[in-house]
Amino acid sequence: IFAHAKVYRDKLRAYATLIKALGAQYKLKEATDMCFGVLSQLGVQRQSSLPDTSAVLRDLMALKSSLENLSDADLLNSREMVDSDMVAAMGFLQPLLLYNFLSNREELLKIVFHMLYLTLKYGICEESCCCLASLSVILCHMNDYDASERIGQLAILLLDKFQYRKYISFVHCCVFGVIRGWTRHIKMSIEPLLSAHQIGMQT
Repeated sequence: IFAHAKVYRDKLRAYATLIKALGAQYKLKEATDMCFGVLSQLGVQRQSSLPDTSAVLRDLMALKSSLENLSDADLLNSREMVDSDMVAAMGFLQPLLLYNFLSNREELLKIVFHMLYLTLKYGICEESCCCLASLSVILCHMNDYDASERIGQLAILLLDKFQYRKYISFVHCCVFGVIRGWTRHIKMSIEPLLSAHQIGMQT
């Protein structure tokens, strides 16, 4: 496929499959490096060195403030992402959330920032709910439970509106498996988590 593709976009599905295969083998650095190689071709550049963590957090907090003040109606009426390169980029960034959650927290912060930036600049897409859910987990770990709960709600809203079935497991694990344990009674999370598990096994 790589040798015979006429244009770069013809290689994207093959790259996505290969990256998932590397992730399944726990070759997380290789999967991450390959992802960023694809992203560079799509116009999303990886910095040669990681910025100071505090700088990334500062930028994330600025985006968090924008999201906290967003009403449900404003989010649901947001324009959808139509730039095909950015839509593809978000699809490649999404698995990096999981890979770097397991291996590299500093890189994870940068990936969440990239996804939020693209969402706010170009519009919402399927993967936007994943970056919102990931941000809510980060905020929960920072003990900012009110903001974590609010942004987790926004992630669920996107799921419910657009029926992004393939990301239900990811978002529900973030919201009901992490956040709601701090903000609501744990019994309220059992059914959504069970549903997420069943859907994950099917997809």
